[in-house]
Amino acid sequence: MIVNKFYTKTLLILSLLPGLVFSAPLEPLATPQPETVMVPTDQKLYDQFPWMLTYYYGITGTNALMRIVGGEFNRWPEHIQSVELAKTLDEDNFLRRLVNRLCGVVQLAGDVTIRTGTREPTIYEFDPYIGFRWANLPWNNYLTTSLAIGEGVSYASSVPSVEKRNNQNTKRFLNFLMLEATFAAPQYPQLQLVARIHHRSGAFGLYHAGNTGSNVIGLGIRYVFA
Repeated sequence: MIVNKFYTKTLLILSLLPGLVFSAPLEPLATPQPETVMVPTDQKLYDQFPWMLTYYYGITGTNALMRIVGGEFNRWPEHIQSVELAKTLDEDNFLRRLVNRLCGVVQLAGDVTIRTGTREPTIYEFDPYIGFRWANLPWNNYLTTSLAIGEGVSYASSVPSVEKRNNQNTKRFLNFLMLEATFAAPQYPQLQLVARIHHRSGAFGLYHAGNTGSNVIGLGIRYVFA
């Protein structure tokens, strides 16, 4: 009798198991999502990605530098194409720490330029310089922007025709100055549009050259990488 009762209860429990097991729907396992890596839009961008490769195209003008900055421009029959590689100095670099209160980013750059004009042979120009960049701008989350100035030297394989105007004591080795603004979408701050003024001159007699300063305005594209 006891065995029969135990057998009956066991069958009853087993008959209820399928309902207990399958009564609640099974929830699918959550698929892990990859973490979104945020690329900085301020000066930390240039510390995280210290290398920059730039290409730009420019047209030469006859106006003085300050007149071009003021919006005046008259074209000279010459254009340039430039390729540039630059490197951001480390945060603990002596020069960068020295100017840290004035400028957040300091860079070393080498620029190779080809000048082509109707009144001159093809000219090859080499412009190593040091650049100072400001990138902590309040609107960077809407339009990632940086402003820069660069100072260095410039050597041209031949004196550009625009520099020979009304001058005889011309030289190929001169001062180099660049003024620049960059713009990028905050989602892709490493890909930048570059607007630049490319300037060669005797620096008020410092190079003992009578060259008329040459000024080029240009647009280009830059990729910032590690």
